[in-house]
Amino acid sequence: MSDSKIQRRQILKGALLSAAGVTILKSERSEAAEMVKLTESDPTAAALGYHTNAKTVDVKQFSTYKPTQSCSSCVQLQAGTGNDRGCNLFPGKLVNVNGWCKVWVLKPQ
Repeated sequence: MSDSKIQRRQILKGALLSAAGVTILKSERSEAAEMVKLTESDPTAAALGYHTNAKTVDVKQFSTYKPTQSCSSCVQLQAGTGNDRGCNLFPGKLVNVNGWCKVWVLKPQ
């Protein structure tokens, strides 16, 4: 009888750990799914001069811009793959790797 109690406890423990793991994975997936693409009309984006395409930046308006700068080479861009990624400056939003804003800082090599 004691062997069956141990097995039931192990099964129950495994089931609970599995359920907790599934809950954590679902939470992480839903956070990623909730991220939306940043638009130039977003108030924070407008304040920081964000452009979804760095080639459209007006050099007269943004004198710090250089043609070699884009989100892909900025220290604020979060790791990942694809054209749209998280940025430390815009929590919960995805920026285009070809974009630019006036807070651009070269990523260390």
